[in-house]
Formats: sequence, structure tokens, C-alpha cells
Amino acid sequence: MKKQVILTIMEGSFQQGFPLNLEIREDLTPFSLIWGDVGRLPALGDIEILDSLREWQSNFKRNNDDSIPRIKVQGEGAKVFNNIAAQNLASNINQWLNSNEKSWRKILDGLQQHLQPNDEIRVILQTDDANLRRLPWPAWNLFSETYHNSEISLSTLTVKPPSFKPSECRKSAVRILAVFGNNDGINISFDRQVLDRLAERGAEIKPLNKPKKAELLECLRDEKGWHIFFFAGHSSTLPDGQIGEFEIGDSESISIDDLKNAMKIAIAKGLQLAIFNSCDGLGIANQLAKLYLPQSIVMREVVADEAAQKFLQDFLTAFANNQSLYTSVREARRKLEDAKNKELPGISWLPVICQNPAVEPLRWKQLLNWKCLHTLTDHSDVVKSVAISSKENIIASSSLDKTIKLWNLSTGELLHTFTGHSSAVIAVAFSPDGKTLASASNHELFDGSIKLWDVANKTFKQSLGNALVALRTSCLAFSPDEQTLANGHIGTTLIGATIDIWNLKKSKIEKTLWGHVWEVNSLAFSQDGRILVSGGLDGAVKIWNCYKEELLHTLNRPVDFFGALASWFDSSVGIICCVAISPDGKTVAASGLQQPIQLWNTENGRLLRTFTEHSDSVYTLAFSPDGETLASGGGDNRIRIWNFHTGELLETLEHLGPVQSVVFSCDGKTLVSGSADTTVKIWRVPV
Repeated sequence: MKKQVILTIMEGSFQQGFPLNLEIREDLTPFSLIWGDVGRLPALGDIEILDSLREWQSNFKRNNDDSIPRIKVQGEGAKVFNNIAAQNLASNINQWLNSNEKSWRKILDGLQQHLQPNDEIRVILQTDDANLRRLPWPAWNLFSETYHNSEISLSTLTVKPPSFKPSECRKSAVRILAVFGNNDGINISFDRQVLDRLAERGAEIKPLNKPKKAELLECLRDEKGWHIFFFAGHSSTLPDGQIGEFEIGDSESISIDDLKNAMKIAIAKGLQLAIFNSCDGLGIANQLAKLYLPQSIVMREVVADEAAQKFLQDFLTAFANNQSLYTSVREARRKLEDAKNKELPGISWLPVICQNPAVEPLRWKQLLNWKCLHTLTDHSDVVKSVAISSKENIIASSSLDKTIKLWNLSTGELLHTFTGHSSAVIAVAFSPDGKTLASASNHELFDGSIKLWDVANKTFKQSLGNALVALRTSCLAFSPDEQTLANGHIGTTLIGATIDIWNLKKSKIEKTLWGHVWEVNSLAFSQDGRILVSGGLDGAVKIWNCYKEELLHTLNRPVDFFGALASWFDSSVGIICCVAISPDGKTVAASGLQQPIQLWNTENGRLLRTFTEHSDSVYTLAFSPDGETLASGGGDNRIRIWNFHTGELLETLEHLGPVQSVVFSCDGKTLVSGSADTTVKIWRVPV
């Protein structure tokens, strides 16, 4: 589970302690409170944290009091590090934070009771105290050792969301304003090379080499706006810890206050992240936080040039490959520790995220628009269903024109056309190994309405459920074990539709799930194959334990037969056309005729949120493989992309007719849609 821990530390002192407030929330917007309490950080007593902090910091002071940050640690004149200082500091921090003082112990107990070792945890430490902000909180072993998927960030006490909506800031490229300042004694050309490689991931970089203040101000006010502000060069924080300066030229230093009006404009236009790959940046981060910038990444202390380079390269590689901001920083810090900690003890404590708690952490792909790369036009009637092979670079599409077509996912080239159904082909699905394609039709005479096809040889394999008259099969879903195929259909009686579970090795129905009053329109398996979700003409969404043939929850309808039958006439509920289940199996989405999109918790059936932006029926839903977004398509000719955790509508794409089907590729970079306008479209986000 993703969780957010906010530790708000009020005004206090190391001599008297610090009053604080703790909140543990589900890391979903709106944040659902799991547990909270008030307590107190204990006084230091005889624990010499501040002395050990200064001793550790002395490792990062500039040699001979020179003016060159990003210090030299190799070759002639190299810095000699005190290896014991980092150990002493970590020991003192953990002695303090493992105190048994009563008001602090209840906070520790609450953390351990409500956090699990495998949770993905964002810890936000809110404080204005400069010394608390200076402490290397990643040394706290509660999180570094017990909760391996955690990352600690800083925040100021005063926060508010920025004025822009992230969805309004999506562009065809990730726009980065990169300032390369005074490089005396350091190699920032490496930083430039790392940034330039981001062009392959959809970045547009505007480099400024030792700009004058006027040039920088003008660029910050650019009408197109920026997503990321980057600086490499020399910087420092003033003794009070509140203000930072950075050297944009050989003889010109400025602070964020010198840029605040232009920076406010940039933030209003969508600036979401600042990266200062320079020294001693906590003062800069503090000033940016007062402008309510969503997030920044800085170094706590003076940093070795080679360490700054390695962190930047590893962070941007992970981030541009669509890891979350927190995961990217955590991975880059750990790689830095593995590579450099022996010669630079405590080096992995230097990079720190400064986070506005009112904002969701940034993801690279959420800055980019989806683009239609190919429109495929070989079908002659409505395209009802599309599927993508997880193993092969192949799309399958089915149509009311009674055909199934295979396409190259990358190029859009038509590879083959299957014929053999005598009526409209309603659904297609690839087996997990990509070797078999299943298709379902409206009805068949002297045959089954489900057909299996050999994808590699492009041949017909067999029909399932041969009958004199095989009625409509409305939906198909392969289980992850590749041996099972589920189908929903109209049923053989006027009431009482079933879900059939086929054993494909034996070509026979192995299980039958009863519960829907009318035709089953949509099916989806969880990734582990245990959960099957179904939606039907009766307006019900049902969650099944497929292994036990057990109905776990009925959503959107009464559970009893007669109640469900009566509610079928309630037009305010309507028909369910589509269901989907998130990759982690925790969220079910469903929608249909006269329906909003509704999301439920799989385990308890609780309604999580509702999306109402479609102006017509919703026919199709698909979760992205990374579990971050949901795609929907409907009768308003629109595809909508959602951050389903926050409810934010990220983007809207268009067809010329109702959208019948959408599906993500296994890497999440491609979306394929089928429409009543007879086309298949291939959309791609450039990441």
C-alpha cells in the first residue's frame, strides 16, 4: 500500500524538545487519514547531535576556505574525510529518535502499528527550524532499515497548492530551463550531457550558459512555461539557513528573492520541479517553498563533483523512465551510497526532496501529451474491440464487419485478416503468452460463438461451445495462468446469465458462476488470477473469488435476485458496459449506459470516487500497467485519461465516432483505441 506520513514539528528547541503532530494517510487524493496523534520530540539531554553534526559537516567544508563548492576528492589536493564522523552522527540521531520518552514513544508505536515493511511510504517532515532541516534524516534507521520503500522529504510549515492544474500543463515535450552558472573548478559539462540525453525521452531543453540576470528573468517569463528548472554551478546557504545564493556567472550571485516575481509567473504556468545540482541548497529550497513550488531537489551540504554527477545521472535515468520522483531519488541515493560512501561517508544523505504537501509528486509522463501516431482504416464497420499481445508487437481488432485484423503495433501495418465468424465479432483477447487469440461473436449456427486462433501461423484452431444456435458471447478474459478463459454471454434463458470458465486444455467448461440476472457484458481478471470482476446488463458489478467460485461483493445493485430484478427497471442505475481492475488488484472501475465512472475498493466494496466528465455512455475502461492512470472511452467520441488516485482528468483524446474499446500496451507507452468511426488509432506518449 502507498502511504504518506506527515510529521509536523512546531517551534521548540533541542534543550526543551519540539511539539509535533503526526498523520498517517493513504497516499491517495483526497488523503484518507489512517491514524494521527500529537506528541513531542524529546530534548537532546546529553546526546551530542549538534556537535556530531558540525563534525560531519566539516568533512564537506571547502579546502583552505576557498570559493569552490562541489569539492575535489581525488588527485592532488584531495579532501581527506573523517570516516568516524558519519557513524557518530547516525548513532546520535538514532539514540535520540529511539528515545523512550512517553510522548515520543506513542508516536513511534503508532508508526510501527500502522506501517508495513513493504509499504511505499512518503515521509514529509514539516519544520521551519534550520537545525532540524540540516539533520540528515535518511540516517534514521526506523525508515532506512525497517521500511525500505520509504523516502523522507522536507517541507515548510506554511503550504498551499499552486494555482495551476497539472493537467493544463501537459505539452508535447517536457520543457526544461537549464542554467549553467559559474563552473570554476568543477565539471558541469557532464550535467549538460546528461540533460541532453533527455531529448530521447521527450524533453525540450533551453540551456543558458552564465546568463545575465535580465536574460534569466526573461526566460522564466516565457509564454510557453516550463516544467523543470535546473541549475548546475556554485551555490551556498547563508548562516541563518533561510536564504540561499547561486552563482549564475563568474562574478554574479543571486537568490530566489531576486527572481521571485518571474519565478511566480513560471510556477503559475506549470513549473513543478527545481533541481539544484550544486552545494548547500537548503536555503534555496526554503525560498522556493515560500513561493509554493511543488517540489525541489537540492544538496544539504557541499558536495563532491563526482558525487553530484552520479546522483544526477542516476536520478534522471530513473525519473525519465517514469519512476516516481520519490522512488527515483531513493534509487539514486542508494546507488550513490554503494559507489561513494567508503570515500565520502554519509554522501547519500546529501540529496533531499523539498515537497509541497498539497501537491502530488511529479511523474515524467504526466507532463507529456499523448499523440496519435497511426489511424488504421481497413475495417468497413464499427470496431468493437481491440487487444494487444503482451509478448508480440501485435494489435488485434474485431468489428461488426465480421472480421478480425492483426496489426503491427509500432508501424500500424496490416499483418493479417481472420474471417470465419458469420456475425459481428464483439470481443477479442490475447492469451498471456501471445500465442492464442480468442474471439467472440454475436451468434453462430452449427458452431460456437467463441473461436481460438493461432497467432504465429495465422490459422484457425478451434471453436468452443458448438451448438445448433450459439447465442451471443459478449466478453472474454484470459486468466494469467493461460489455461483458463472466462466468457460472459446472453444466457440460454430470458433471465439468469452465467459466466463460463473454460479449461482450454480440455476444451470444456470447468466452472460456471451464477449471479447476474441478465447478460454479462464485461470481464476482467486480477493479475494473480484470483479475482474476477464482471459487469452486466442488469447493472450489477460483481467481484468473484474465481478459485473458490465465491461471490465476494455485488456493487451497484441489491444482492438478492428479486431486488436485482426489480432494480433492473431503475433507469438511474443503468447497464454496465465495462469493468476493469487495477494492476495491484485493489481498485475496480466500472461504467456503462447512463452511468458515471465509479471506482470501488476490491476488498470491502467501498465506493472510492466517481468521474462524471463523459457526456454520454461509457463503453470501455483500461488501467495502465503502472497503476497510475485510467483510460475511458465513450459515446461522446472521447478518450479520457485520468489519474484515478486523485480524480484529476489528465487529457482528452478524440475519435470521430463513439469509442468502443481502449487498451494499454504492457509498457504503458502506447494506447490503442477502436471506434464506431471504423478506425483503430495508435496513441503514444514519448517516454
